Amino acid sequence: MPKHVALFLCLISFGCGDPQPPPGALQTARPHIVLITADALRPDHLSVNGYARQTSPAIDAFASHAWNFSEAVTVIPKTGPAFATMFSGRHPAEHGVRSNLHSVSNSTQMLAQILKQNGYRTAAFVGNPVLQPQLGYDRGFDKYQVLPSADGVVTVEESFLPWARAGWDRPTFAWIHFLEPHGPYRPPEAFSAMFAEDELEESDNRTAPLSYKPLPGATPNKVLGAIPLYQQIEDEDQLGVYIREYDAEIRYMDTAFSRIISFLKQSGLYDQSIVIFAADHGESLGEHDYYFEHGWFAYDASLRIPLLIKEPHQTDGRTVAEQVSLLDFLPTVLALARVETEQAEDGTNILAPLNGDRAVIVENSDRYPERYIGLRTRSMKYLRVESTGNEELYNLIDDPGEATNRVDVDNQALKVARERTAGLLERYHARHSHTAAKPETHELKHLEELRSLGYVR
Repeated sequence: MPKHVALFLCLISFGCGDPQPPPGALQTARPHIVLITADALRPDHLSVNGYARQTSPAIDAFASHAWNFSEAVTVIPKTGPAFATMFSGRHPAEHGVRSNLHSVSNSTQMLAQILKQNGYRTAAFVGNPVLQPQLGYDRGFDKYQVLPSADGVVTVEESFLPWARAGWDRPTFAWIHFLEPHGPYRPPEAFSAMFAEDELEESDNRTAPLSYKPLPGATPNKVLGAIPLYQQIEDEDQLGVYIREYDAEIRYMDTAFSRIISFLKQSGLYDQSIVIFAADHGESLGEHDYYFEHGWFAYDASLRIPLLIKEPHQTDGRTVAEQVSLLDFLPTVLALARVETEQAEDGTNILAPLNGDRAVIVENSDRYPERYIGLRTRSMKYLRVESTGNEELYNLIDDPGEATNRVDVDNQALKVARERTAGLLERYHARHSHTAAKPETHELKHLEELRSLGYVR
């Protein structure tokens, strides 16, 4: 039997011979926290959110008794900056991380540090090699393991489960980060076959070029109007094939998600735990002539993320349509864990009543030719290119694909967007001017692995 078929059968059986030892009684009122994240996952490609393919049966089942934040966004669509925001509760205007090469400043306190100071044991099992410990992402973790990316679902899962067989008599924070469905999209054959030549693939006749002239001095994968080199599948130019493989990677990751949830339930940990599923950012699948990548723009294809939160003993599912962001992650987790901190935060506890007109500053990564910064609300997106002053304005209710720039036709909305952007930026800068970080750039290790993922030249 082929390796990946055997793995698939093993995963869906939930067993694979793992023991089910009792974890011991939790000796505190504070709950466990299990955070499961997926890299470059679009919420509109999850079947729980109405996608035509059955990409996420385990996540769908989990969502039936969790909070589903249908308008969740990252503030910056790159892995390192997104997790720096998520774990600090602070905007990049303060923590300074706008690239995967930047480190989190020593003055920035991270979630694991706060939890550890309040009696939690902490561990992370990370499938993306850009999240290296010398950049500060290991801060506060008793165990921080960066795993090979060649088969991320298996290596993350097989590292987490052995560790998870003991020690739950203390409140525990565990973070499991899957690289899937980040490119290159290469799911096991058994998962790819689930969607091969289905109606979605057969009806998508779009193509994109494979040959292009790279930007001078940049990784050859920074390209518009063509399929980046690291994503290319031989001479395949049909977009439907790449999207099928992206969806198959989601299904692959979903199966491992199911196995972790099964472990928590069988070990008696599930009801005692806050369980959270999220992504760091989305993925452009051709929107704005940007194929199978993220980071260049601040459009919704790369900003919108799934965010599901299950409280201890929660049995019913609830959908929240107000905008929330990764800035809200830290204060929400600390509120659920009943941990108080004096740390200033840019977000809020999103399980409390929310203001219906929430706004957040969004931006792109700073290692691209244009620098975008702007404002997003539930109904509106405003963007400005810093070098030229060019502006974009979108009505997200009527135009969720951000196809029609309304700068020239909606003067009042543009005025309001400019004022709100300036006001929020001023507030960020005033609050954080004494701690604003100058990012330090580091040479990353594991260059061949990073090159295979399109990160470096």
